[in-house]
Amino acid sequence: MSIEKVIRNMIRAEMDKRLEPLERATRALEAQAGVVNKLAGLFGGPGLNLKRGLVGRPRKQKATRSTEKVVDAGRNCAIITCKRAARSKGYCAAHYQKFRMLSRTGRLPNAWVEHAAPCSVEDVMLPRGRAGARALAELAEPREQE
Repeated sequence: MSIEKVIRNMIRAEMDKRLEPLERATRALEAQAGVVNKLAGLFGGPGLNLKRGLVGRPRKQKATRSTEKVVDAGRNCAIITCKRAARSKGYCAAHYQKFRMLSRTGRLPNAWVEHAAPCSVEDVMLPRGRAGARALAELAEPREQE
């Protein structure tokens, strides 16, 4: 036998001795998880997965800051082509930012109202770059009539 094998066997024996309490605790936790899963199955609650935590936990409903209304997690954005979930005032996060910007600059279309029904509002395509700067400048200065 080579000296390398002797050293490996000594290290393996020492590691097994030190890790034995941890392995015992892991087996006890797995046994408890099995009992929790059996009880959860009987009562219809979420099960327990040691690697992922609770499994099958329902989503929490979130409350908004200003009105303390409960936001429906399954509701879609008010924009017709958008598939994301509504977050604020019936719009997803991206379209809500667009809603705020349009209302702040006075360009909010009449169809864009707070708490609009899901998939009921047509999206607005905004000009970008130089065309956008030109459009904002035209809005800022009143037109001279000839």
